Amino acid sequence: MTGSPTTHPGLIRTRVTLDGPRSYEAVLNPSNRWNGFVSPLFTLDTVRQLATDTQTMATEYGHDCADTVHVIDGGTDTEGAPVAVVLHIRWQYIEEGPAEITSIITPTTDRLYGIGGWEWTWSIATWECACGRWIDHHITPCTHCGRDRTDDFALAA
Repeated sequence: MTGSPTTHPGLIRTRVTLDGPRSYEAVLNPSNRWNGFVSPLFTLDTVRQLATDTQTMATEYGHDCADTVHVIDGGTDTEGAPVAVVLHIRWQYIEEGPAEITSIITPTTDRLYGIGGWEWTWSIATWECACGRWIDHHITPCTHCGRDRTDDFALAA
C-alpha cells in the first residue's frame, strides 16, 4: 500500500471477515458503516485472494448464491505497478443482464480497492485473548488484561 492509514485521518489497518473462517487484510474507517458493517479497502494482492475465494464459493455453492470478484491483469504502468481491471459480478441478478450485474471497481489514489462496501456484511476480525475476551484485530494489547496478541494473525509490515 502506498501511504499509510496515518496519512489518511480515520483509517486503520486491520483484518476483516464475512463471518467465516477466512479473514483479509484491509484498510478502513471504523466509523464508516452500513447497517453496522464496515466498508474495507484492499490491496490488489488481497483482491486476488478474494477473487479466488469468491469464485471457489460460486463453484461450490452455485453462482445464484455467491457474488464473484475477478482480476483481469494488464501488465504494469510506467512506474512498474501492476495494472488490473477488477470486476464484481452479482450472479443472482443475471436476468437483468450482464452490464447491470457487473461493477468495475476503481482503485483509490493509493491503489486500494473497495469490494463489497455498503453491500456485503464485512466485520472487523477479532482475536481471543488468553483472558477469554474477544478483541478487534487491530487492538493490542488486550484492553482487559494487557496481554499482547501472540498469534499469526498480525498484519504484514
